[in-house]
Amino acid sequence: MVPKTYEFRKAVAEYINQVGGLYHQIDLGDGLIIKGEYDLSKVLHHYNLPADLSGKTVLDIGTAAGFFALECTKRGADVTAIDLWPPYTLNELKRALGIEFKYVQKSIYDLDACFGKFDLVICGSLLLHLRDIFGAIQKIREVCTGEAIISTAASNYPQCAEVACCEFIGAHNGEWAYWGVNAAGLGKMLLVSGFSSVSEPRYFTLRSEPGWHDYAVPHIVMSAKII
Repeated sequence: MVPKTYEFRKAVAEYINQVGGLYHQIDLGDGLIIKGEYDLSKVLHHYNLPADLSGKTVLDIGTAAGFFALECTKRGADVTAIDLWPPYTLNELKRALGIEFKYVQKSIYDLDACFGKFDLVICGSLLLHLRDIFGAIQKIREVCTGEAIISTAASNYPQCAEVACCEFIGAHNGEWAYWGVNAAGLGKMLLVSGFSSVSEPRYFTLRSEPGWHDYAVPHIVMSAKII
């Protein structure tokens, strides 16, 4: 796809901002910003995404406003993204940026090998909203042939650092947030689900942008590989 004109991108940004923005802040270039609750560009370095994804297939699970799908497409990947919502805004973003990826309205729990196999699977800030996080991780393993990058709300109690631990949050702040998990817990679930190795954990705080809900959620991100 050919990138759209400045005027077209400006119109898209203005329209989306007027109706309330998105979950992710999206940069359309030339100073055009679609406002969002979270600016993931501030924490992207924690995910250790390869700079060049040419020839790789990527699955972005829980894509929301499409930050990771767009980012991986820009890096050359053949991207498929899934979420539960209709793709209207994603279609506008793809047209504005002149890029293409596949979107499927689908739950993580419905993934299986028949859906496809992917070199890289990304699951960002989704597990905390799921009742069955180990079941979700098993689904990630079913469709991954190389590497998975997973971030979620971190449970970080020093007395439990060496023990696999999941904290049931069960709080309702507009969205259900069920679980926090520590590094030992996330790593063990990844290994038990069939990944060969896991990385050292990386930590960051995911903060909402000024003027939104004022969330600040400690996060953990880990990579898991299949050899």
